[in-house]
Amino acid sequence: MRKLTVTTDDLPDHLDDRTRFNLWREAFCDWLGATDLAHLDPGPFRGRWDFAAVRDLLLVRFRGSMHSIIRTAEQVTALPQARYFLSFNLAAAEFVFSQSGRDEAIAGGRALLFSGTEPFACRGAQSWASIGIPLSMLQRLVPDIDGLTGSALDGAAPMLMHLNHYVGMLLEPGGLTDDPILTEHVEATVCDLVALALRSAGDTVAVARLRGLRGTRCGEVLRAIGQGFADPALSVQIIAAKIGVSASYVQQLLRETGVNFSERVLELRLQKARRMLADRRNDHLKVSDIALACGFNEASYFNRCFRRRYGDVPLRHRGGD
Repeated sequence: MRKLTVTTDDLPDHLDDRTRFNLWREAFCDWLGATDLAHLDPGPFRGRWDFAAVRDLLLVRFRGSMHSIIRTAEQVTALPQARYFLSFNLAAAEFVFSQSGRDEAIAGGRALLFSGTEPFACRGAQSWASIGIPLSMLQRLVPDIDGLTGSALDGAAPMLMHLNHYVGMLLEPGGLTDDPILTEHVEATVCDLVALALRSAGDTVAVARLRGLRGTRCGEVLRAIGQGFADPALSVQIIAAKIGVSASYVQQLLRETGVNFSERVLELRLQKARRMLADRRNDHLKVSDIALACGFNEASYFNRCFRRRYGDVPLRHRGGD
């Protein structure tokens, strides 16, 4: 077990701000490898790093000025970190994390899992804690780990919150000792908590992604209906085939909106018919022609639906009246 704390409070007062930042950056790179860091706050740089290596685990915490952390492809190639990092945003403000072409805003109190084997950028970080877990170890503990990387996790979830508090306690003065048995116990405990937290978070992420997918699919269904409602032959089966899902799935999505397929199509057809009736450019058309143009096969059915919806016969809505 190794532990180090670096704080600008311990540096001599005569050092200028650039020198203070560079000393702090050197300590970071000594532990985590070559990394580009930049001070983003306009005022003097202030910060405290707490590092701890517990057997194969790496614990890091920073509290202080806003900064950015960027690890380039060249730096990763030179010294790859065969780890996953589970990081917690301990500040009130969000930071933006980028990896594999994806940007994720991590709000205060939330967490993030990312890979140390790929380049990344973190901008706007101010106060955070991170756990570095060997890749092979975490893949054994959480088989579907790749599905969780790059997504914001709810730091207020019980397991993640407990893990955060436990790591914070370990990084406080006296939180770790050199006792081999205790060190082994700490490593096992952190790994178990990480596995439990990520498995629990995996359910939440899966649900969120499912909701996102369902929302996208529902949007596709509504657009397809909006484009084809005037076709008398339009059906759930046609919509399903168009977007590549089953008819039952389309019906389920529409039920969740509170308006089923038939109701939605009828409403769109009636709205179009009313607009056409009110447009003087259509005065030359018969009501039956307008009904047909809007998807109604029978004029009598159109008249009944129109009167029920608008309280009057279609003729009363003609633009010339």
